[in-house]
Amino acid sequence: MNLNEINQRISDRADCFYWQTDRKVSAEETAVIWKDRHSAIENEELLEKINSELKEDKLADIKPFDENAQTSLGNVNSIRIGVLDNGKEVIIRCHPKGIRNGYFYAESLAARIALEKGTPAYKTYCIHELENENDIAYQVIEKLEGDIVQFYLREHLDKEEQLVFEMGKMMARLHKIEVDGFGPFDNEQAKYGTLIGIHKSLKDSINAGLEENLVRLVKYHILSKEVANKMKKLFDDNELLNSEASVLLHNDFADWNLLTNGNMITGVIDWDECVAGNPIQEIACWSTFFEPERIQSFLKGYFNEIPKYDNFDEMFQLMRLRYTISKMALRIKRYTYEQTTFLKGMIEMGEKHLEELLKIFKLNESDN
Repeated sequence: MNLNEINQRISDRADCFYWQTDRKVSAEETAVIWKDRHSAIENEELLEKINSELKEDKLADIKPFDENAQTSLGNVNSIRIGVLDNGKEVIIRCHPKGIRNGYFYAESLAARIALEKGTPAYKTYCIHELENENDIAYQVIEKLEGDIVQFYLREHLDKEEQLVFEMGKMMARLHKIEVDGFGPFDNEQAKYGTLIGIHKSLKDSINAGLEENLVRLVKYHILSKEVANKMKKLFDDNELLNSEASVLLHNDFADWNLLTNGNMITGVIDWDECVAGNPIQEIACWSTFFEPERIQSFLKGYFNEIPKYDNFDEMFQLMRLRYTISKMALRIKRYTYEQTTFLKGMIEMGEKHLEELLKIFKLNESDN
């Protein structure tokens, strides 16, 4: 593989609605890059690199990598736990060896601003950008207290309704942070302290990557070409996308990226998909991860903090359709090289969402 050429494609978010879905790498390249991302990174090498860049406390040790730890849930970065000289633990988020990240500054600034505004995000100790094909791009961040919600609910299912309510409240507080622009943030501007989306309009950010997503779903027989064309037109002509409201969105606000003490949300982690956008789109994004019934407790929590938006129901369904298209395109792509029971279940859930949305928007051929 030509890593220089791949790095140019993979770090360009100009046509990305959701980066994991829309990054410009093939399924074959994705499989190679992310398959052995853990084993290619040695703790001894990391320790030396990080200590040459930390300005204050140095790393005394990096714990042995544990792929089954609750910190290792993500499928993008390889996560290590470091221990500083003062005894405090930190998280080291490593991109695959030789692969440019291109978003660490944006996500770190977003997390910092959220933290300053009252969202329990993390502070960043240092960022290292890729220097050559044998290098590692990494970010050293504060380790927050709490259990990953996904892990916690496996043993405390009786707490789900309460925690989903708290998730809604936490997201609403995040959405009080106004930003400029739409879509992914400009990483270079974030490097110098400015958080601004790269698109000028909500419509442009929502339509980014849409055509390729639909082509993929047609290719794998998830949608017919006729239905895909109707979906494209729906997003191209929709007046709801003329909204000028732009707030900070985490954009991957789900059980695996939230921490809890059992009663409330104590941390929001993994900001690598954060964007500027309409608040309703993030509520819709959250809904695509779970069975439709789960949304009720979430909305109770959300609208406990913020009055219900105008045109909420219409915008919610439109954004749910956009995220379902994106998530299905991602799951189908991953399933070509990672045929797991979990992914199969997520695809089946996505098909349920799609079936419902086709009826709502009357997109089936039989409805016309």
